[in-house]
Amino acid sequence: MEYNRKLLVSMAGSRKATYWPKSEIMWSEFVDRLKTPARSLETLENYLALSKSQQAELKDVGGFVGGTFFNDRRKGAYVQGRDLLTLDMDNIPAGQTEEILKRVSGLGCATVVYSTRKHSGYAPRLRVIIPVDRTATPDEYEPAARKAAALIGIEFCDPTTFDASRLMYWPSCCKDGEYVYRVYDHPFCSLDGLLGMYKNWKNVAEWPQVPGSETIEKRRLAKQENPTEKKGIIGAFCRTYSITQAMEQFIPGMYEQTDIPNRYTYTGGTTTGGAILYDGDLFLYSHHATDPCSGQLVNAFDLIRLHMYGDLDKEAKEGTPSVKLPSFQAMAKMARADKEVSTLLIKEKFERAKKVSGLESPAREEDGNVDWVLNLTKDGNGKIEKTIANVTLVLENDPLLKGKIVIDQFASCGMVLGALPWDQREGKRRWKDVDYAGYYRYMETFYGLTGKEKLDNGLLIVSSQNQINEVEDYLESLKWDGKKRVDTLLSDYLGAEDNTYTRAVIRKSLCAAVARAVTGGVKYDYMPIFTGPQGIGKSTFLAILGKQWFSDSLTSFEGKEAAELIQGTWINEVGELTAMTKQETSAVKQFLSKTHDIYRAAYGRTTDKYPRRCVFFGTSNDSEFLKDATGNRRFWPVDVGEYKAKKSVWVDLPEEVDQIWAETYMYWVLGESLFLPKEIEKLAEEQQEKHRESFAKEGVIREFLERKIPVGWDGMNLMQRRQFLQGGTHLTANVDLMDRRKVCAAEIWQECFGSDIKYMGKRDSMEINNILSCISGWKRNKATQRYGFYGTQRGFERV
Repeated sequence: MEYNRKLLVSMAGSRKATYWPKSEIMWSEFVDRLKTPARSLETLENYLALSKSQQAELKDVGGFVGGTFFNDRRKGAYVQGRDLLTLDMDNIPAGQTEEILKRVSGLGCATVVYSTRKHSGYAPRLRVIIPVDRTATPDEYEPAARKAAALIGIEFCDPTTFDASRLMYWPSCCKDGEYVYRVYDHPFCSLDGLLGMYKNWKNVAEWPQVPGSETIEKRRLAKQENPTEKKGIIGAFCRTYSITQAMEQFIPGMYEQTDIPNRYTYTGGTTTGGAILYDGDLFLYSHHATDPCSGQLVNAFDLIRLHMYGDLDKEAKEGTPSVKLPSFQAMAKMARADKEVSTLLIKEKFERAKKVSGLESPAREEDGNVDWVLNLTKDGNGKIEKTIANVTLVLENDPLLKGKIVIDQFASCGMVLGALPWDQREGKRRWKDVDYAGYYRYMETFYGLTGKEKLDNGLLIVSSQNQINEVEDYLESLKWDGKKRVDTLLSDYLGAEDNTYTRAVIRKSLCAAVARAVTGGVKYDYMPIFTGPQGIGKSTFLAILGKQWFSDSLTSFEGKEAAELIQGTWINEVGELTAMTKQETSAVKQFLSKTHDIYRAAYGRTTDKYPRRCVFFGTSNDSEFLKDATGNRRFWPVDVGEYKAKKSVWVDLPEEVDQIWAETYMYWVLGESLFLPKEIEKLAEEQQEKHRESFAKEGVIREFLERKIPVGWDGMNLMQRRQFLQGGTHLTANVDLMDRRKVCAAEIWQECFGSDIKYMGKRDSMEINNILSCISGWKRNKATQRYGFYGTQRGFERV
C-alpha cells in the first residue's frame, strides 16, 4: 500500500465493554483486518426475523472507535482525538451500492468501505472509513465528518453517525450474506481542507444536516417524558428551573446565546451555536463535542448534573443505573439543598399528603413561606430524619400547630388553643386521647415522622415551653370598677347574717382561691360550709363563682382518685356533709390540709408532686354536720337562708361575678391574709360548736357535772355517792357543798348512769370522753390523777 501511516484507534471485544484501550495500528493493518468478515450459521432472512436485541448480540463481534478516550472510557465528553472519520450509510436506495462506491472513489483520498450485517442488494448498508492526515480534535471531528458525508451524500447517512464517540463493529455476515469490501489507496484526507470548505466551520448552523433529522429529533422528544412531570427530585428541579434558568443559576457563562433563536454556544469548546433548545426550554441537545452533555438530549437536571458532577462517573461501572451514578447522587444532594427546589418539594409533598389524608396542609398561602422546613435534618435520600429535634422544630414552626398545643399550669393538663389539622374546632379545649391519634397521623403523613416515644418527647418539650395558666390569665384580664361586693356576698345572695364573721369567711376563702390559682400550693386548709334550706341557691352560687372550673364531683378524699378529680378545678363543692361518717369527716380534714397532690401530668410518664390550685366549699341542709367532738377548726360554718336575699343568685350573680373576682384579685395583690383574726376565730369556734352533732347522753352528763357535791366527796364510797345523788342522804345544815373540780369516765359510768364498771367497754369509755371533750368549761388532764376509789385515771378537770 502506497499511502500508509500510524493511527491511534480504541478497540474492545464487545459493545458492552467498560474500557476501550487505545492501540497503535498502521492504516494498512487496519484495512486488512476489515477484509474478512466473521460469518455465522443463520441466513440473512433468519437474521432479519430476529428481535433487535438478538440481532445486536450476533453482530457484536467486537468493534473500534477511530480515536482515543480519556481513561479509556467510551463517553462523549471523554473523547481526546480522532484519526478516522467513520460514516454509517444505512439509508442507501436499493441497487445503489455501486453508485456510492463511485462517489467514495471520487473523493480522491484514502478510504475503506465495508458492508454491515444487514446489507443486501435491495437494502444496501455500508460503512465508510476515511483516515485524516492529522488527529482531529473533538470539536473538529463532527464538522469534518459531516462535510465528508455531504461530498458523498449526507442523505444516505444515519443522523447519529457523526457522534465522536460512536463505535463501529468489526465486519460480520450471515452465511448467505453479501459482503462488500473496497479499499482506495489514495493520499490521506486533508482535515484542514475539509474544514476549509466552510466559511466558519465552528458555526454549527453551517454544518450539513441529514434531511429529516428535525423529524427524528421530534420523535426523540416525543419519547421523552416531560421533565416537569417527573416525580421526585428531577421533576422538582425541572419545575423550578428551565434549561436557561439553570444555566444562569448554576453554570453562568458556560453557554452564550447566539443570534439564532434557541441556539447557544458552549463556551468551553471552539464551535459555535451547537447547543439547541427544544420543547419550550425543557430540553437541550448539544453538538459541541467537548460539551459534557454532547450528543445527549438533556433536561435541566441532567444538564447541571453532567456539567457540575459528570467527572464523578469516571470510575462508575458500565451499566450502572443512572440514579446510582455518583453524579446523580451529588446532583440530588445539591438540588435538595437548593432553597427554591427544597421549598417546592415540601409544598408538593404537603399537597400530596393533603389529597391522600384529607387533612389541611401546613403550606397554606396565608401562612407565608415554609423556609423553616429547610432546617429539618434529612438523610442521604432527602427524607426527614426521625429525631426529637425535628419533631420539636415542626411543633414550633408548623403554622397549623405552632403555639396551639400547650400545658395549662393551673390544670396540669394539655390544652389545645385553636383548630388543629385533625380537629377544626376553634377555642380552648383539653387535649384528649383522640388528639394523640390525630397528632401521630399528621406527623407521619406530612413529615414522615413516626415513633411514639420521639413524638411524645417532642410534644412534651414544646408544650412545656408554652405553658399557660387559664385562671391567672382570666384574673389578670379583669378590671375592678371600685365597687365593693365581696364582703357582703353571703348576706346579699344567700341571706346570711351580715357580720364580721360571715364577711371574713367569704373574703378569706375567695382570696385563697386566687392565691392557689396563681401561685399554687398556698397553705390554706379551711372549708366554709353553707348550711340552710334547699332551693336558696347554695350550689348555684358556687357554680357561678367557679365558672368553667367549678366541680361538684368530689366524692372521694383518699388516694389518686381524689387528686385526679380536683385536677383542673378551682371551686369544689363538697355536698351533704351530714351523710358522712366520722371516719369520712376525718379523711376530709386530712385532705384539706394538703398543699400538693401527686399524679401523672399531661404528656408525662411518671407521677410527680403538683401544687394544689383549688379550694373547697361545703354545703348542708342540716345544721348538725360536724361529727368530731373536737378538731373542727378547718370548717367555717355559715348559716344561710336566715334572711331574705337582697340579690338573685340566678339573675344578678352572673352579671357581677367578674367584678367579684376583680375585687378579690386586688385584695390578694395587696397582701390579704388567708387566716381569720383572733377575735373572729372565737366566732368561728362558736359556729363550729353550734353545728357540731350532739350526743344523746350529753345533756345528762352536763347536768351531772353542774350538780354540787359535798366537800369530802373523794372520801365517800360508791354507795354513799349514789345515795347522795339519788337524794337519799339527809344533809345537815353544817354540810358544805362545792363545784365538781374533776371527773373521769368510770365515775360517769357508775355514778351518772348507775351502771357496773365491769360492763363498761372501750367504746363506752370513748363515747363518754368525747362528750366531755365537747362540754365547754372542761378540759382533758395532761397527766393522770387519783380519783378516790377509782384509782389513777386520765380524766377531765374544770377550767
